[in-house]
Amino acid sequence: MSDAAGYHKALYTASNADAIAKHFYEQGKADAMKTSVAKAKNVNMQPRQAHGEVNVGGMKVKVLGNNSSDFKFKIKNNK
Repeated sequence: MSDAAGYHKALYTASNADAIAKHFYEQGKADAMKTSVAKAKNVNMQPRQAHGEVNVGGMKVKVLGNNSSDFKFKIKNNK
């Protein structure tokens, strides 16, 4: 026998097919519920964009250019 681990894994899977199927069914239900809850709460799972406004300590900074050749910045001081 050249692959004892693979043989035992296949033997276990064949003997417990119902348990394996139930596991993946439950995992699919859990993933679907997670997605449903995230959509219901309007949770944005996308990573934040690099450009945008940042408000720190009353000072607002916004990036206006996409690359270094047209890099400009605007500072608004909100008092």
